[in-house]
Amino acid sequence: MPDPRDTVVIARFPDELSALLLVGDLEAEGIPATVLGGLTAQLRAEAPGLVSVLVRRGDLVRAERVLAERAPPPGWEDEAEATEPEGEESGQ
Repeated sequence: MPDPRDTVVIARFPDELSALLLVGDLEAEGIPATVLGGLTAQLRAEAPGLVSVLVRRGDLVRAERVLAERAPPPGWEDEAEATEPEGEESGQ
């Protein structure tokens, strides 16, 4: 029987909010997940670092599928940069 404490990192993010959004998506699919590195002793750590999302090793394949489904399409950064913010018109 696999050890339920055997976890793996499925993704790393520069901020806690992004990690928590993935945790919500995973849990909606019935995959328990947790965030590591977002809080330190109930204080926000200001040191640079990444926030990790962990899942049980037995859930890794399903979690990778959820991660792949929520990933933005290739080239989304270019499209976002080309889009003008709401309320602004070009040529002004």
